[in-house]
Amino acid sequence: MRKIIYILLPLFAMALLMNIDTFAQKKQQQKPTREKIVVTGPKVKIQKDFTLFESTPNRRPIATKGSNYIEADVIKFYSAKNYTISEGNVVFKNYEKNIEITSGYSEFYGDTGDVTFAQSPRMYISNENLYTGGDRVFMNVNEDKVNIEENGFITNQEFRAFAKKIEYISKNNLARMFGDVRVMATNLNIRSDIAFASIYSNTISNYIGYGNVVVETKNINSRSEHLIANFRSRNEIDRYVLTTNVIVDGKDIYVEAFKMVGVVSNIVENNTTNELKYYTFTGGGKQVYYQNKKENTTLECDLLEVVMDKDNELVSSTARGRVRVIK
Repeated sequence: MRKIIYILLPLFAMALLMNIDTFAQKKQQQKPTREKIVVTGPKVKIQKDFTLFESTPNRRPIATKGSNYIEADVIKFYSAKNYTISEGNVVFKNYEKNIEITSGYSEFYGDTGDVTFAQSPRMYISNENLYTGGDRVFMNVNEDKVNIEENGFITNQEFRAFAKKIEYISKNNLARMFGDVRVMATNLNIRSDIAFASIYSNTISNYIGYGNVVVETKNINSRSEHLIANFRSRNEIDRYVLTTNVIVDGKDIYVEAFKMVGVVSNIVENNTTNELKYYTFTGGGKQVYYQNKKENTTLECDLLEVVMDKDNELVSSTARGRVRVIK
């Protein structure tokens, strides 16, 4: 019996060692490989905690990691932390997501993929005329979202939007804006608490606003809790819908309704372009309240149609359904 035990013990020990070795190999294989940032430059100084890469008149230092590219006047590379600080005319590019961001200052954390930008950061979305920015820009190169914090904005010359915070989703070309959102289009100004906008090439489309919505244009102001707007190619709004607690107060009219659909139409007559605006109001189960200030008339109805000229002065109005004249 003892002979059998003496024979089996070495076999058990060998099997145990083999299992431990196999486990160690698997654990080593599962351990993620740390991809280092690679920094090159024409002028290098070795410091205590970092390596300083500086520019020369004809060349600037460059940092790369995967599809990420950083160029700046000065780059500090902390090799042990896999981390860079870039200063002076910073240009960041992510070729995979087709993103370009410029700033005066940037930090890149190679292990986590986090990148922060300060000193007038600007992110160019489609071309040099369409860009977004703010006091601080943050992104993670492994995600599709870019965060713009404090005094965020989006502009393409004719269209301008401002907010306390903007999130740009590069995959969907979607900008989400939060806090004191203000939009200045060619023919309308819009304010809201939250807004979403699809951004394509030079145009903004599918704009949605939520909470305390205010629409301002010549001779007329509108308020509601929700807005959907469509833009023309030249960044003019040609159709928009207001819903929930809609109040329209203008030079010639005052309306209270549940929903309003506004359509801006250009009609060409005798080689002259006349802009007309068609507004349709519905009550959502209640009647529409309407004051015609031009004719000093007040009424309630199920559906109200109003036509106004380019200056939002009343051309005509038609009340339909159960019409009740109050005054």
